[in-house]
Amino acid sequence: MSLINALNWRYAVNQFSSQILSEEQLAGLIESVRLSPASYGIQPYQLMVIANEEIKQRCLAHSYGQNKVANCSHLLVFAHKTEVTRADISHFIEQLAKTQGKRANALTAYQTQIESDLLSRSTQQQNEWAQQQCYIALGTMLTFAAANKIDAAPMTGFDINGINLALGLPELGLSAAILCPVGERDKSDVTINRTKHRLTHEQLVIVR
Repeated sequence: MSLINALNWRYAVNQFSSQILSEEQLAGLIESVRLSPASYGIQPYQLMVIANEEIKQRCLAHSYGQNKVANCSHLLVFAHKTEVTRADISHFIEQLAKTQGKRANALTAYQTQIESDLLSRSTQQQNEWAQQQCYIALGTMLTFAAANKIDAAPMTGFDINGINLALGLPELGLSAAILCPVGERDKSDVTINRTKHRLTHEQLVIVR
């Protein structure tokens, strides 16, 4: 299907079927996150892919009763770094240089630019920036999912501290930003045929 048709097809699923995504489908979702745009090219987050039913149930306890967290093929968790350090930036520059076939010192000016920006931010500002990168990655993944008829239901309404503790994220220097159950919509989902509501073109676009 065309991408616009695919975006019309997708919706935030309330009830998933028992169908499990194939390895190929799951790999595609993960790769779309890996290839997502990011500020400076830094991806200050990790993607947790949860298939274990016990862990899903543990997350459900902190998701305000939204059963799709547990009743899905896989639960994806976008978790952002809670701090960006000079060592993180140095590691990124080293990896970037290797990818581009350069010496790390050839990217010194770029490294200084990144450090002067990110290291001057407060912890809260760093967290906000890192969360924004998660949302960019989520958008890329949702577009891939729609184009490949994979259902997804992104959520930000959950107890962050509870999810963090349930998944051991503080020990990894991470904090949950988004939960996204994925799978296949159940045909009995009451919202499956609900007409999609969005702003009209005239309401959305300002032309100058």
